[in-house]
Amino acid sequence: MAEALAADIKEKILTCCICLGEERVQYPREGLVKLKKDFRVHTTKELLSQRQQHEVSSPSKETYAHGATQVIAQMAISCEKHPDNELKYYCEDDDTVVCSDCATIDHYRHGIVSVNKVAKLNRDKINAAFEKSLKTINWFKAAMTKACEDSYIRTTAIKSIQKQAQNMHKLITKRKKKMISFVNSSFDVQKKKKEANKDILDLQFASLQSACDFAQHLIANGTDSDIMVHAKSLIERLTAMEKTPVPTPDTPAQISYSPGKISTAGLEAMLGQVTVQSTPPLAGQGTRLRSTRQSSTLNAMLGQLTVQSPPPLAVLGKNPIKMAKCVHLQDFNAEREDDRGMVNILGLALDEEQVFVVDNGNGRTKMFTHAGEFKFDIKLNSPFDVAVSQTGRLYITSQDDKCYKVYSTGGQQVTTMGRGTTPGSKLESPRGITLNKQGHVMVCDGENKSIFTFHADSGQLLNTFPLSMCEYPVYITVNSVNDNIVISDCGKDCVHVLSPTGHQLFQYGTEGSGDGQLNGVRGVCTDSYGHILIADIYNHRIVALSPQGEFIRYIATENDALEYPVALAINPAGQLVVAEFYGQVKTVHYF
Repeated sequence: MAEALAADIKEKILTCCICLGEERVQYPREGLVKLKKDFRVHTTKELLSQRQQHEVSSPSKETYAHGATQVIAQMAISCEKHPDNELKYYCEDDDTVVCSDCATIDHYRHGIVSVNKVAKLNRDKINAAFEKSLKTINWFKAAMTKACEDSYIRTTAIKSIQKQAQNMHKLITKRKKKMISFVNSSFDVQKKKKEANKDILDLQFASLQSACDFAQHLIANGTDSDIMVHAKSLIERLTAMEKTPVPTPDTPAQISYSPGKISTAGLEAMLGQVTVQSTPPLAGQGTRLRSTRQSSTLNAMLGQLTVQSPPPLAVLGKNPIKMAKCVHLQDFNAEREDDRGMVNILGLALDEEQVFVVDNGNGRTKMFTHAGEFKFDIKLNSPFDVAVSQTGRLYITSQDDKCYKVYSTGGQQVTTMGRGTTPGSKLESPRGITLNKQGHVMVCDGENKSIFTFHADSGQLLNTFPLSMCEYPVYITVNSVNDNIVISDCGKDCVHVLSPTGHQLFQYGTEGSGDGQLNGVRGVCTDSYGHILIADIYNHRIVALSPQGEFIRYIATENDALEYPVALAINPAGQLVVAEFYGQVKTVHYF
């Protein structure tokens, strides 16, 4: 209204701001007070004063407001007839403001009310109209905002499509690598199995051939006395040989690849859909993207690998480790008369002639023959585990000395290793120890939660693998079939299997006594078929897993007179040797 007043007053003509030109009146010479219905001018002045307190002035608004203020300043707030009187009353009949004298003289028969009351009523009406107009303004603002959203929606949609395509590419690459790795692993496992099977077949054949050669020699050249001496035992042996089942030779793993069907529909299903929903103008519904799960479809398109491989040395088509029962062959006690404390066995290792037993309770590593005859011992501060190399070296971890010591198999100390001087190269709590196929020494450090790999001869630290997945790693072994690393975690009652580069492949076991559960997991070892064997100490049993971590069976349990198994090893004949915590060392045939 201020703008309208400022513009129109310059022309001496006033236009009604309500009807916008429907009524135009001449500006009176005597001033605005002489206008009929001049009450609205006074009301305008009050409104202008209030609005100036709430609005931020702009150059154009200040210009118009200044002009309006000059005009309104000319309006007298006092009555022209009675200059000493203020215009405090409103005449309803004449629609004008008057002073008290005018009200009693000129308007004494009219309806007279207080200006404040009428102004308040009009102020409320103006405010109500103003509030309604604000809603309309807000609708227009929202409509303008939504009209600007098109660019944002388009950019968002394109980015979503690109991200989905990138995810698909990552999944394809991951699946490809996994399938190729599976092919290589399958052939490597088969190769290891063939080598192991050939050794067993050679051994069995040599034994059979030896008996046959002796029989032929005895028949051709033996005296009557020789015949009488050897007849009974030789006939029994030849009869047993006749009944020996002939193992079926291992056939090559049948690996086939079946490529999946690449279809447009399948790709569309994985990449997702773009849906455009048409809406009324200014509704602001926009564009919506939908995507579907792609992993199963992706695998179907990329294809599948099928590996058909018979069990190692399959006899009548059955896996020997699944079908055979535990046969207790022999045992001996590692306790010695000169032991000063209770026998507490923690570690075990074997070579072709000797059994090496770590007696932590007496601080001794004892050497026995396979028949249990004691040879000698090595005294060491708090020994924990032992490993023996093909070159005739013993490697024994010492908890108190925070190192591992190297001895000859005759008991002479060679050197001490694991006391690095650089950060991260020093053992803090060496526990399990083993050797990998390269002959390097691998030590499981419980406090550092790491695997340290040292050069067997120089003791140089080659690398370390963090064991962040473990709570308290203890024992370690390397699977001779696939070079995977097996770690026992007594903190979580489970076994972790890592790749040769230290990446976790799978985990077996939770706390408990049921199938798939372990209670105080201790020593671990693997056989020539890649089976993983676990000492489940407080459940009094030995658990057998497949190379892939699938449960096969319990090799021995408490029902087989097994108590507190703590350390395991496979002897040269392929039999399992179990060391019990309180000193008993048992040899069992398990397949």
